[in-house]
Amino acid sequence: MVSIVVYSDEGNVLYTNIVDDVHVLVKTFHDSSILPGYSGSTPPVRINGMIILAEPVSTPKKTPPKLTAKQCMVLQCLANSLTPEQTAIKMGISESTIRMHISILKKKFNTESRDQLMAMAGYLGICDPYHKET
Repeated sequence: MVSIVVYSDEGNVLYTNIVDDVHVLVKTFHDSSILPGYSGSTPPVRINGMIILAEPVSTPKKTPPKLTAKQCMVLQCLANSLTPEQTAIKMGISESTIRMHISILKKKFNTESRDQLMAMAGYLGICDPYHKET
């Protein structure tokens, strides 16, 4: 599906529509036929500038990187708003080890900050900020 919007020289919208077949729309412009879905008399069509016809591109969802069980636990702790120090206490390992896991996770997810890391992990459904462990 392609959407088309025709503007006047003053910038007012003259016509807007969504068509299933871009070829029909191009033929309509070429032949100066009646625009599909236009209820009034068809205004003269003059191409002044550029027309871009593009169909939406579906982008495949990114696949999550392979993670160890501890990396998943670190992500879930961060999703629950725990600090690296709190995560270290909860997991029974050192804070420097937690920071190392975070650094590795940022590389695996190709992110630069902890916020970007959490946004990507949430987008991929790897961790749930609403899941609270007791």
